[in-house]
Amino acid sequence: MALTAEEIQERQRFSSGGRTGWIILRGQWGLAIDRLLVRWTGFSFVTWQYAKARGGSYTPVILFTTIGRASGRRRETVLPFYVWQGKLILTGSNGGGPTDPHWTSNIRKTPLCAFRFGRRRYDAIGHVAAGEEREQILDAMAKEQPFVRAYAQETARNGRELPFVVLEPVTPLPPSPKLKTIG
Repeated sequence: MALTAEEIQERQRFSSGGRTGWIILRGQWGLAIDRLLVRWTGFSFVTWQYAKARGGSYTPVILFTTIGRASGRRRETVLPFYVWQGKLILTGSNGGGPTDPHWTSNIRKTPLCAFRFGRRRYDAIGHVAAGEEREQILDAMAKEQPFVRAYAQETARNGRELPFVVLEPVTPLPPSPKLKTIG
């Protein structure tokens, strides 16, 4: 189901803390350009602009690859992440909207996935956190990024629970000052 222009604007307003003037790179072309930037440099301009609009700091990103649950085709998206107990944590905020991002459904169907961090590719196994694990992640994430509670409230207002996807890399990430650890 395609989003209306009003729904897209509402998500941009929420995600930017109301400061949409910071959001320059947007839409499908913007996301395609951002994927290319991340593939070549490891830097996401889209993530940077939303962080600056919110008054926050840049969070490292991965180029996340899943298998489409319906198509069976490879799907790539750029996502900020945190490290928690040696695992990567992805937040399925989808701008606080009423539906989970497609990549969460892909992981539910096919847990095998991959991601690029920097210039290196990693294989991983993912799952959507539930119960106590989800609550621990939410608490740890909220200490580092308090706005995640606002996303949890907004997604609840829209009839869903904010999902956290846990990725367990087959090969651990090497230590890096770029990694943001929570908890």
